[in-house]
Amino acid sequence: MVKNRWAFALIGLCLVWRLTRLFLDFPIWGDEAMVAINFFDASYADLFQPLEYGQIGPLGWLWLEKLMFDIGGGSLFMLRLPSFVAGAVSVLVFWRVAQKVVEPRAALFSLAIFCASYYPMRYSIEVKPYAFDLLIALLLIESALSSAPKKFIVVAALGIFFSLPSMFVVAGCGLYLYYNLSAQRNLLFIGGVLLIAEYTWMTISFTSPHAEAASWLHEMDMWVTAFPPISEWWTVPSWLIERHAGYMSAYPTGGRHFGSSATLLLQILGVLVLWRQQRKSQLALLYGSLPFLFIAAAIQAYPYGGSVRVAIFLAPAICICAAVGLERLLPSPRATAVVVIAMLLFITGGILKDINQPYKTISDQNCVQFVQLLEITVDENTTLVVDVAGVDEEQATNFLEHGGGLARLRYLLRRELNKDLVLPQSLASGNSDKNVVRIHYTDHDTVPTLR
Repeated sequence: MVKNRWAFALIGLCLVWRLTRLFLDFPIWGDEAMVAINFFDASYADLFQPLEYGQIGPLGWLWLEKLMFDIGGGSLFMLRLPSFVAGAVSVLVFWRVAQKVVEPRAALFSLAIFCASYYPMRYSIEVKPYAFDLLIALLLIESALSSAPKKFIVVAALGIFFSLPSMFVVAGCGLYLYYNLSAQRNLLFIGGVLLIAEYTWMTISFTSPHAEAASWLHEMDMWVTAFPPISEWWTVPSWLIERHAGYMSAYPTGGRHFGSSATLLLQILGVLVLWRQQRKSQLALLYGSLPFLFIAAAIQAYPYGGSVRVAIFLAPAICICAAVGLERLLPSPRATAVVVIAMLLFITGGILKDINQPYKTISDQNCVQFVQLLEITVDENTTLVVDVAGVDEEQATNFLEHGGGLARLRYLLRRELNKDLVLPQSLASGNSDKNVVRIHYTDHDTVPTLR
């Protein structure tokens, strides 16, 4: 009964954290804006085509966000609402999954780690699809644990429309079900064939064109290191350790350059404990997506880590196994309260931090204030021309080359003033000076200025 009370406290405070962040209405930041800017002019059919800024998102999620945009008139609250719902449901499904996989005390520890984790909370209040990646993964794992192949096939069929990496989890969970449910292998085989056909169609008609339009992503520092060094195969083991000790294992927190080493060590200990307890099938289910993720990374089709968001579907495995390791290190029943209270304090600290700083970066807040000031300067006949500090006008021929910071400004201008920016080289020669306002823009936490 005490453990149930601890679970209720963790889930309740975790949801309070998400609600607090949602209603604080953080200003939009660059990554969100690069997606949201597409909803002003694109129709539902247009979203099937490659997006501006090379953004890649599942089709069903894009349509859902477009619907929220149309209903809310660009309201960030409405755009973030789907992620909030997905994140809130994920907390409840995670608790159900943890209780099916491990003993009650380890399940409670895993819930504590999950609820206190910053990144699942953050991505449940952003205009990005990562909260759906986590939710679909949890629903797939839960249906496999429940030995419910029909439910699994339905979730898998819908999942690809809301989570692109769900195919890794589907593959892992599908093999688990096929091995454990010999009596229903015909159903699973037929479902598998249909799912492969669906995923192939989605990849050819939707995902691949979007990926080709965003091929420049492979040149980003975050992505370059997220592909295994196959040509230097002897370095792959050390590369894997570095990947898993970085952002991939940042639960409840962590970072790059082995910043999540403690969680990785707990996770390894937990895997060994479960292995010795003859829970190999549960381990195979939790980590079944890893081989497929590695194969995709080896052919440079999907990054292997580099950030929490691209591998957030591994959160159930990481949190549960790290909790098992933590339980083994702290066998005393008295340690239960210590661990749970520590995580509750962690969550409370996150809530207080968000209240004290209701924005991701100060430049996000400055950009909102700048647009508010700009409202009294321009009228419907004004052309807004942007000069970006440190960027050569001759080389920067489109907004993509200016990055997410300028996408944030563009989104706010479109929403508040119904105006978009014009690059200097795109300015029509016929415009008179009196109708042109030049904006000097920099993304170094300063306020844009008028020229």
